[in-house]
Amino acid sequence: MYTAFSNTRLFMIAYLVLALPTYLADAGMIERGAMLYVLSMVGIFGICLVRGSLIGKNWLVLIPTVAFVFDLTPALAAISFVPYLYHALAILLGAASPSVALAHNDTYKMR
Repeated sequence: MYTAFSNTRLFMIAYLVLALPTYLADAGMIERGAMLYVLSMVGIFGICLVRGSLIGKNWLVLIPTVAFVFDLTPALAAISFVPYLYHALAILLGAASPSVALAHNDTYKMR
């Protein structure tokens, strides 16, 4: 059902499309930015959860969680580049890993 995210390009595009509103909301360019930010992060958590299970890295969802915490904690929000780095790290780790679930299904079909 969620095998669409086994496609690396789709994962990267979906992550970037969902991450864009977080930066626009953070810059104050969008009215009701807090709600849009939270909805975007929920979407990012979802695709990272699915992609992490497909590539055998269930901890992938923790990386955007750290970015979320850095954005919402006032003392940590002063370090503004950390969420950017963690989002880039999530994209890199999610895209660089091959799909374990599909590889397992292919070897099962070959038997």
